[in-house]
Amino acid sequence: MKVFIDPSCDIQYSSFYIYGLYSVFGKNNVVFLSKYFEKFNHNNHFFAFVVKDKEYIKRIIIDYTDSKIIDYLALDWSDVYGKINLDPTSIKSDKIIPIGPSFGIQIYNQFETICFALLNLLKSHSRITNKRKFLSDYNAQYKRPKLLEYTYNPNTNNVVFFMASLWKNEQQTNVLRANYIKSCMVNSKINFDGGFAPRTKNDIEGYEDVTVDSRVGMDVYLDKIGNSAIVFNTPAVKECHGWKLAEYLCLGKAIISTPLSRQLPEKLMNKEHVLYSNGSQEDISLKLDEIISNIDLRKRLESNAKNYFDTYLSPEQVIKRVLNLS
Repeated sequence: MKVFIDPSCDIQYSSFYIYGLYSVFGKNNVVFLSKYFEKFNHNNHFFAFVVKDKEYIKRIIIDYTDSKIIDYLALDWSDVYGKINLDPTSIKSDKIIPIGPSFGIQIYNQFETICFALLNLLKSHSRITNKRKFLSDYNAQYKRPKLLEYTYNPNTNNVVFFMASLWKNEQQTNVLRANYIKSCMVNSKINFDGGFAPRTKNDIEGYEDVTVDSRVGMDVYLDKIGNSAIVFNTPAVKECHGWKLAEYLCLGKAIISTPLSRQLPEKLMNKEHVLYSNGSQEDISLKLDEIISNIDLRKRLESNAKNYFDTYLSPEQVIKRVLNLS
């Protein structure tokens, strides 16, 4: 059995699923080949691959775009269309399944990154309109943590870290994140670290009091999130499941979240997997106190979050689900 990957794929967003393919089929059985993917150009919408065994062939699309939009060319080509941000009101098709959020990971060392970038550029150059962006994807993949660096450490402290971006076109997300930051800042039981990351152009006003002076590196960010007693999630661009949600679940964190509008493989249950909040500063403050004062609740949220990731969202489990493997 062989797996063929579209060499024009966005490697940063596809890395999570390529890791899953390596885990299920073995790295030697997964190759980049343009033959099956001539309809597709390099894009930031989906990842295509084919599983072939003698006369058997199965075409898979993994749609990781922030929007609820279904790509009809990809849907028509595919046998299974796995979508992260599936809107329950989207078109109905037996091909489409919700797969839940993911995040970019490093799957190649520096030498492999350079080799695959150049080889795949050659293999699919006619389908890559922005070659600079294509190559930058490989560099971004190399700068991401490896999946093994997302370690689960049950938490006993009251240190809370949070850092996020301000979005130009997502004011609701900005407001909800600001409410969380302010709630943490005024909570005497919490040792808070963080705020909004500064924007290069400093072009969003009104959040100066909750913005930090500088960004932190990815290694520092991951270490601080791993040691944080509580984390906060809210849908971001176009109401999407962001990378943060998948990272938090993978790390086994106690998550406060505003309601989710995109479909998941299974629901995240209140007080089991996450603690839901309406997003107001008052309600977030209540939820912070509830987790801080209730160690059993915190432990349950952490354990169930990690179990949810391992059961439904890990790279291997996503690949098994889209291929209907036991």
